[in-house]
Amino acid sequence: MIDLHFHSYYSDGIYSPKDLVKKLKENSFNFVSLTDHNTIDGVEEFLKEGKKVRLKLLSGVEIYTNYQNKNFHLLGYGFDLKNKELNRVLKELQAQRIPRVKKAIKILQNEGWEINEKEVFNTESSYLGLVHLANPLVKHPKNWERIKKDFNWFEGKIIPITEIIVKYFIRNKKSICPETEISIEQAIKLIKSAGGQSVLAHPGQQLFWKDDNLIFELQKMGLDGVEAISSHHSWQEIEHWQKVAKELGLIITAGSDFHGDLPKEWGFPISSQWEYFTPTTKLNL
Repeated sequence: MIDLHFHSYYSDGIYSPKDLVKKLKENSFNFVSLTDHNTIDGVEEFLKEGKKVRLKLLSGVEIYTNYQNKNFHLLGYGFDLKNKELNRVLKELQAQRIPRVKKAIKILQNEGWEINEKEVFNTESSYLGLVHLANPLVKHPKNWERIKKDFNWFEGKIIPITEIIVKYFIRNKKSICPETEISIEQAIKLIKSAGGQSVLAHPGQQLFWKDDNLIFELQKMGLDGVEAISSHHSWQEIEHWQKVAKELGLIITAGSDFHGDLPKEWGFPISSQWEYFTPTTKLNL
């Protein structure tokens, strides 16, 4: 199987690169890429471990970008890990993230939540996501009692971490801890200068079909491909973005955006995002 969109604990995934490789091998993957958010710190380990078990591998990254007041995730593949400018920009994005996380912690503390910097930053992650703020909330008994009350909890009811993030960290459609970004044009040039190729991640998450012209504009900037096959897309969206890519002569990639196994108690018919594409998956469509 081919899947070019995975995350490790160097951003907001669950597994180490080594453990992720082991899991991918056990599940019969053969062509993969680690694409952590705004960091490539785990890629060298991922490539090293993957070669041991004869996986076909690409260096990868997922950079937060913006264009025309929209937020886009840009995937980079096959670049030189030692490229100085790429590393410099990613380190800057990581450094810019730290005060934003600290500010969000202060906001939560002022609202009466039990949370502190030490527990949030006690992680392998080079780039902290909202999940790093959400996890400490549910660990404190006082916080958990408040969450249960807010969600009208009853015995047996499941409160997914994603719902906690949306309820407490998103205000008027804006995050209390916005991602650090660069322009998508800069990101495309950055990846290309490092010898790689750029691919727009899950376009259906940010764009409507009427926005197809934006793909053409990004192609003129140097965009190489579109992640048309994504767990974020409906089957109709997969068909649409494949059509757009083919018409423009862009590369078509597939990515599950795997962060970790989905808890069984959440009630999903699949245990991980990559099962969205496997022929054995049984969904009521």
